Amino acid sequence: MLATGSNTLTGYRLSIRFGADGFSFSVSSTLDGSTVQADRFPVQEGMASDDVLRKALQKPYLMDYHFQGVELVADTPATIVPLEHFSKGDMLAFYRLCFPGQPVSVSDMQYQILSPVEAVMVFCLDQDILRTVQEFYPDVKVSCDDARLLERFASEQEKRPAPADAGLRHAYTCFGEKRFFIAVFHRNKLQYACSQTADNDSDRTFLLLGIWKALDLRPEHDVCHLEGASGELLKTISEYILNVE
Repeated sequence: MLATGSNTLTGYRLSIRFGADGFSFSVSSTLDGSTVQADRFPVQEGMASDDVLRKALQKPYLMDYHFQGVELVADTPATIVPLEHFSKGDMLAFYRLCFPGQPVSVSDMQYQILSPVEAVMVFCLDQDILRTVQEFYPDVKVSCDDARLLERFASEQEKRPAPADAGLRHAYTCFGEKRFFIAVFHRNKLQYACSQTADNDSDRTFLLLGIWKALDLRPEHDVCHLEGASGELLKTISEYILNVE
Protein backbone atom coordinates (compact mmCIF):
# COMPACT_ATOMS: atom_id res chain seq x y z
CA MET A 1 0.00 0.00 0.00
CA LEU A 2 3.03 2.27 -0.15
CA ALA A 3 2.31 3.14 -3.78
CA THR A 4 -0.91 5.11 -3.43
CA GLY A 5 -2.37 8.21 -5.00
CA SER A 6 -1.88 9.74 -8.42
CA ASN A 7 0.84 8.66 -10.86
CA THR A 8 3.31 11.55 -10.88
CA LEU A 9 7.06 11.89 -11.10
CA THR A 10 7.13 13.31 -7.59
CA GLY A 11 7.33 10.78 -4.78
CA TYR A 12 6.49 11.30 -1.15
CA ARG A 13 7.39 9.90 2.24
CA LEU A 14 5.18 9.65 5.28
CA SER A 15 6.61 9.99 8.76
CA ILE A 16 4.40 9.09 11.72
CA ARG A 17 5.81 10.18 15.06
CA PHE A 18 4.41 8.66 18.25
CA GLY A 19 5.06 10.26 21.61
CA ALA A 20 3.49 10.82 25.01
CA ASP A 21 1.16 13.53 23.69
CA GLY A 22 -0.09 11.65 20.62
CA PHE A 23 0.79 11.42 16.95
CA SER A 24 2.13 13.77 14.33
CA PHE A 25 2.05 13.06 10.59
CA SER A 26 4.48 14.63 8.13
CA VAL A 27 4.36 14.18 4.35
CA SER A 28 7.60 15.18 2.63
CA SER A 29 8.77 15.28 -0.98
CA THR A 30 11.45 12.85 -2.09
CA LEU A 31 12.76 15.46 -4.51
CA ASP A 32 13.99 18.03 -1.99
CA GLY A 33 12.88 16.72 1.41
CA SER A 34 10.49 19.63 1.95
CA THR A 35 7.38 19.13 4.08
CA VAL A 36 4.23 19.43 1.99
CA GLN A 37 1.68 18.59 4.67
CA ALA A 38 1.70 18.10 8.42
CA ASP A 39 -0.96 17.16 10.93
CA ARG A 40 -1.20 16.44 14.66
CA PHE A 41 -3.51 14.01 16.44
CA PRO A 42 -3.36 14.42 20.22
CA VAL A 43 -4.36 11.61 22.56
CA GLN A 44 -6.48 12.92 25.39
CA GLU A 45 -6.96 11.23 28.75
CA GLY A 46 -9.31 8.28 28.45
CA MET A 47 -8.69 7.83 24.73
CA ALA A 48 -7.08 4.68 23.28
CA SER A 49 -3.95 5.55 21.32
CA ASP A 50 -4.50 2.92 18.65
CA ASP A 51 -8.08 4.18 18.05
CA VAL A 52 -6.79 7.71 17.51
CA LEU A 53 -4.12 6.37 15.17
CA ARG A 54 -6.57 4.28 13.14
CA LYS A 55 -8.83 7.28 12.53
CA ALA A 56 -5.82 9.39 11.56
CA LEU A 57 -4.64 6.78 9.05
CA GLN A 58 -8.03 6.88 7.36
CA LYS A 59 -7.81 10.58 6.54
CA PRO A 60 -8.72 11.01 2.84
CA TYR A 61 -5.78 13.31 2.07
CA LEU A 62 -3.32 10.45 2.62
CA MET A 63 -4.62 8.86 -0.59
CA ASP A 64 -3.53 11.94 -2.56
CA TYR A 65 0.14 11.02 -2.28
CA HIS A 66 2.44 8.38 -3.73
CA PHE A 67 4.36 7.13 -0.69
CA GLN A 68 7.74 5.64 -1.52
CA GLY A 69 8.38 5.02 2.15
CA VAL A 70 6.54 5.13 5.46
CA GLU A 71 8.34 5.47 8.78
CA LEU A 72 6.99 5.09 12.30
CA VAL A 73 9.19 7.05 14.70
CA ALA A 74 8.97 6.32 18.43
CA ASP A 75 9.61 9.42 20.53
CA THR A 76 10.05 7.36 23.69
CA PRO A 77 12.90 6.84 26.20
CA ALA A 78 15.79 4.92 24.67
CA THR A 79 19.16 3.61 25.75
CA ILE A 80 22.27 2.70 23.81
CA VAL A 81 24.37 -0.46 23.94
CA PRO A 82 27.77 -1.11 22.30
CA LEU A 83 27.26 -3.39 19.31
CA GLU A 84 29.72 -5.99 20.63
CA HIS A 85 27.71 -6.37 23.87
CA PHE A 86 24.22 -6.38 22.36
CA SER A 87 21.93 -9.39 22.72
CA LYS A 88 18.24 -9.52 21.79
CA GLY A 89 17.56 -11.75 24.76
CA ASP A 90 18.85 -9.13 27.19
CA MET A 91 16.93 -6.15 25.78
CA LEU A 92 14.04 -6.18 28.26
CA ALA A 93 16.23 -6.65 31.34
CA PHE A 94 18.60 -3.92 30.21
CA TYR A 95 15.77 -1.52 29.40
CA ARG A 96 14.08 -2.11 32.76
CA LEU A 97 17.40 -1.47 34.48
CA CYS A 98 17.69 1.92 32.75
CA PHE A 99 13.98 2.82 33.00
CA PRO A 100 12.53 0.96 36.01
CA GLY A 101 9.28 2.93 35.92
CA GLN A 102 8.38 2.07 32.33
CA PRO A 103 5.63 -0.58 31.96
CA VAL A 104 7.06 -2.61 29.06
CA SER A 105 6.98 -6.23 27.93
CA VAL A 106 9.14 -8.36 25.64
CA SER A 107 6.80 -7.73 22.69
CA ASP A 108 7.25 -3.96 23.07
CA MET A 109 11.03 -4.04 22.74
CA GLN A 110 12.62 -2.70 19.57
CA TYR A 111 16.20 -2.11 18.54
CA GLN A 112 17.98 -0.18 15.83
CA ILE A 113 21.55 -0.94 14.76
CA LEU A 114 23.68 2.16 14.23
CA SER A 115 26.65 0.92 12.22
CA PRO A 116 28.48 4.28 11.93
CA VAL A 117 28.90 4.44 15.72
CA GLU A 118 29.05 0.65 16.32
CA ALA A 119 26.12 0.75 18.72
CA VAL A 120 22.51 -0.35 19.10
CA MET A 121 19.64 1.83 20.27
CA VAL A 122 17.12 -0.05 22.42
CA PHE A 123 13.62 1.42 22.81
CA CYS A 124 10.01 0.39 23.31
CA LEU A 125 6.96 0.67 21.07
CA ASP A 126 3.44 -0.47 21.92
CA GLN A 127 2.71 -3.44 19.65
CA ASP A 128 -0.92 -2.29 19.18
CA ILE A 129 0.44 0.91 17.63
CA LEU A 130 2.77 -0.98 15.31
CA ARG A 131 0.11 -3.47 14.21
CA THR A 132 -2.33 -0.64 13.46
CA VAL A 133 0.15 1.07 11.15
CA GLN A 134 1.04 -2.25 9.49
CA GLU A 135 -2.61 -2.78 8.57
CA PHE A 136 -2.34 0.25 6.29
CA TYR A 137 1.37 0.12 5.44
CA PRO A 138 2.79 -3.42 5.86
CA ASP A 139 6.33 -2.32 4.92
CA VAL A 140 6.52 0.47 7.49
CA LYS A 141 10.00 1.09 8.86
CA VAL A 142 10.27 1.46 12.65
CA SER A 143 12.85 3.81 14.10
CA CYS A 144 13.62 5.76 17.24
CA ASP A 145 13.85 9.53 17.52
CA ASP A 146 17.11 9.35 19.52
CA ALA A 147 18.63 7.00 16.93
CA ARG A 148 17.83 9.45 14.13
CA LEU A 149 19.46 12.25 16.09
CA LEU A 150 22.55 10.18 16.81
CA GLU A 151 22.95 9.24 13.15
CA ARG A 152 22.68 12.90 12.14
CA PHE A 153 25.17 14.01 14.79
CA ALA A 154 27.61 11.29 13.71
CA SER A 155 27.31 12.48 10.11
CA GLU A 156 27.94 16.10 11.13
CA GLN A 157 30.95 15.08 13.20
CA GLU A 158 32.39 13.05 10.31
CA LYS A 159 32.37 16.13 8.08
CA ARG A 160 34.40 18.24 10.50
CA PRO A 161 38.10 18.74 9.73
CA ALA A 162 40.63 17.17 12.06
CA PRO A 163 41.26 19.65 14.92
CA ALA A 164 44.69 20.87 15.92
CA ASP A 165 43.84 19.82 19.47
CA ALA A 166 43.89 16.00 19.37
CA GLY A 167 41.94 15.85 22.62
CA LEU A 168 39.10 18.08 21.47
CA ARG A 169 35.62 16.67 22.03
CA HIS A 170 32.29 17.73 20.57
CA ALA A 171 29.02 17.45 22.51
CA TYR A 172 25.84 17.64 20.42
CA THR A 173 22.62 18.37 22.31
CA CYS A 174 19.06 18.58 20.98
CA PHE A 175 16.37 19.95 23.30
CA GLY A 176 12.71 18.96 23.07
CA GLU A 177 9.73 20.05 25.13
CA LYS A 178 10.12 17.39 27.81
CA ARG A 179 13.58 15.89 27.34
CA PHE A 180 16.86 16.29 25.54
CA PHE A 181 19.38 14.05 23.85
CA ILE A 182 23.16 14.44 24.03
CA ALA A 183 26.00 12.67 22.19
CA VAL A 184 29.71 13.23 22.73
CA PHE A 185 32.37 12.45 20.11
CA HIS A 186 36.16 12.29 20.24
CA ARG A 187 38.07 11.87 16.98
CA ASN A 188 34.79 10.91 15.27
CA LYS A 189 34.24 8.10 17.78
CA LEU A 190 31.15 8.06 19.98
CA GLN A 191 32.07 8.32 23.65
CA TYR A 192 28.72 8.91 25.28
CA ALA A 193 25.02 9.19 24.37
CA CYS A 194 21.85 9.42 26.43
CA SER A 195 18.48 11.14 26.77
CA GLN A 196 17.42 13.07 29.87
CA THR A 197 13.98 14.13 31.06
CA ALA A 198 13.75 17.91 31.53
CA ASP A 199 10.87 20.26 30.77
CA ASN A 200 12.36 23.57 31.95
CA ASP A 201 15.60 25.49 31.41
CA SER A 202 16.70 25.16 35.04
CA ASP A 203 16.66 21.36 34.89
CA ARG A 204 18.22 21.36 31.41
CA THR A 205 21.11 23.49 32.65
CA PHE A 206 21.65 21.36 35.76
CA LEU A 207 21.62 18.06 33.86
CA LEU A 208 23.75 19.24 30.95
CA LEU A 209 26.43 20.71 33.19
CA GLY A 210 26.30 17.56 35.33
CA ILE A 211 27.04 15.44 32.27
CA TRP A 212 29.79 17.86 31.25
CA LYS A 213 31.46 17.46 34.65
CA ALA A 214 30.96 13.68 34.86
CA LEU A 215 32.67 13.19 31.48
CA ASP A 216 35.46 15.59 32.47
CA LEU A 217 34.78 17.76 29.43
CA ARG A 218 36.82 20.94 29.36
CA PRO A 219 34.64 24.08 29.59
CA GLU A 220 37.34 26.23 27.99
CA HIS A 221 38.22 23.96 25.04
CA ASP A 222 35.61 21.32 24.18
CA VAL A 223 32.69 22.35 21.99
CA CYS A 224 29.01 22.28 22.92
CA HIS A 225 26.53 22.30 20.00
CA LEU A 226 23.04 23.33 21.14
CA GLU A 227 19.92 22.69 19.07
CA GLY A 228 16.45 23.77 20.13
CA ALA A 229 17.72 25.81 23.09
CA SER A 230 15.90 28.94 24.18
CA GLY A 231 17.74 32.25 24.19
CA GLU A 232 17.85 32.19 27.99
CA LEU A 233 19.26 28.66 28.09
CA LEU A 234 21.89 29.53 25.50
CA LYS A 235 22.93 32.55 27.56
CA THR A 236 23.16 30.52 30.77
CA ILE A 237 25.16 27.67 29.25
CA SER A 238 27.54 30.19 27.64
CA GLU A 239 28.44 31.43 31.12
CA TYR A 240 29.91 28.01 31.95
CA ILE A 241 31.08 26.66 28.58
CA LEU A 242 33.27 28.85 26.38
CA ASN A 243 32.73 27.22 22.97
CA VAL A 244 28.97 27.07 22.40
CA GLU A 245 27.60 26.80 18.87
